[in-house]
Amino acid sequence: MKLFLVRHGQAQNPEIDPACGLSERGKVEARLVGQHLKDQGCQLFDIHCSTKARAQQTAKIIATKLGGKTSPTSISGLAPIDPVEKLASELQGRDQDLMIVSHLPFLPSLAAQLLAGAISAGSIIFTTAGVLVLKRDKDGVWSVEDQFGPESLET
Repeated sequence: MKLFLVRHGQAQNPEIDPACGLSERGKVEARLVGQHLKDQGCQLFDIHCSTKARAQQTAKIIATKLGGKTSPTSISGLAPIDPVEKLASELQGRDQDLMIVSHLPFLPSLAAQLLAGAISAGSIIFTTAGVLVLKRDKDGVWSVEDQFGPESLET
């Protein structure tokens, strides 16, 4: 099973957009990441995102780039300071690949939890629209398969 952990794209300044939806730069970042995933042959049937506008918009843009075969599902429990332990436990029993679009510090905390303390949450860097791909082997052990962000995809 692969788990794609994605930080939302750059958000608007809350003074401009109190809901903190994506800025124009954030939309570009999400499109770059979505296109890269498509070019890599990524096929996802499940995309979960937090209930915040910036995560929902990022997830929708990526889903569209991947061919729109799935619509992102907004779920509670993926907000910036939500606990990660329950989700980490649920992921151990999952077989299908999944993308989670969320926030800091939730994403690095989830990754650290899955990687069984191999690295601290503080050492996992997520740029805006950054992606960390984790893979779980047949023994239930997670490892980092890939990490990239939109800044490495621009030409």
